[in-house]
Amino acid sequence: MNVRVRLCPLAELGADSVLEFEVLDARRRVLERGSAVPAALPAAVRVELVIAAPDVLLIDARLPRVSGARLRAALPSLAEPVLLGELERAFVVASKPDAAGHATLAVLDRALFRRALDLFGRLKIEPVSATPEPLTLDAGVGRWRLRPRGAYGCLRIGERLGLCCSPTQGGEPPVELRLALAQAGAARPAALEVEGECDTAAWSEALGVPVVAIQNEGQSATPLAPHGAAPPLALPVTLDLLQYEFATRIVDWRAWRVPAALAAALTLAWIAGFNMDAWLMLREERELRGHMSAAFREAFPAVPVVLDPLAQMRRGLAEMRGGAGTGDPEDFMALAASFAQAVQADPGAVRTVEYRERALQVRFEPRVVDSPKKRELLLERLAQAGLSGRFSDTTLSVRRRGAT
Repeated sequence: MNVRVRLCPLAELGADSVLEFEVLDARRRVLERGSAVPAALPAAVRVELVIAAPDVLLIDARLPRVSGARLRAALPSLAEPVLLGELERAFVVASKPDAAGHATLAVLDRALFRRALDLFGRLKIEPVSATPEPLTLDAGVGRWRLRPRGAYGCLRIGERLGLCCSPTQGGEPPVELRLALAQAGAARPAALEVEGECDTAAWSEALGVPVVAIQNEGQSATPLAPHGAAPPLALPVTLDLLQYEFATRIVDWRAWRVPAALAAALTLAWIAGFNMDAWLMLREERELRGHMSAAFREAFPAVPVVLDPLAQMRRGLAEMRGGAGTGDPEDFMALAASFAQAVQADPGAVRTVEYRERALQVRFEPRVVDSPKKRELLLERLAQAGLSGRFSDTTLSVRRRGAT
């Protein structure tokens, strides 16, 4: 459920101010209207603020071809020629520009706007938008609309602009309306719609445009549309004042509480499972190392200390083979002899022979291994001798088959 709240002039806004509100559905149909102090407003998922016409100055301006921080810095200068107060107090935002680069600038008092937002913040109400009151009036193409509000009038001029008018006195049109019509030129409206009662004939003659009196939907006391009639629609926000330092939060952490709790629980479960798996692997390693140490002690009881049973077992086996005159088949001499007997190459075929990491690195003359067929023949001879080989360019790596 959405609630659109019409603020009184910001200088008068307080905790005890009675504000008009509208309850909107997802399609922005007005379901109910009423009034309440800020603390008694209906609970809603989204709260939209409508800033009173006297607090917002709307200006048509051509935006420079910049964006981001540079555009923000340029906006006060664009609005300065029409400002009466101090430029430092002004908060200026812009709508999206049209194809010609024209946009609507909205100017309001920064301190009063912050004070209003702080008032709602203390009530745990975070507005999702704030729009100037003139832009909430339904004015179509070629039509202007005026809404008297008692202490002031709200006038929408076309699609993107509007202004605040003085209250109608003695049944006469506001002077600001007369000035706006005089300055409109080619943009002069085909008709003026006035919400509420007025002397349409007298106004039409005085203003020189047809004046039509329509039902004042904005202040109707009817909570719902009459039976069988479609509810009135609230216009979408075309210019949001909540920009820059007043911009709404990108992320509402309240909506992420459940996903965040679930993510934290899954992370803890993963950490616990990972630590359990590591503990099981560590225990298995200790058991294997214990079996290896026991096997080594059984084979070599004379060794007093067992630090690395696998390495010590290999060393002991090598010493036993050396003592028996058989040697290790992966030693250099045994491996080189097996290679020479298997290959039977001519003396000029081999350039160098290196032995490292229990393997021979044999570098051949290019002519000996310059074709795949010659390489396959060498590998077949090595396989018949119980050796394995792998070529890298003209270098052949030779190991005892089954060795690691």
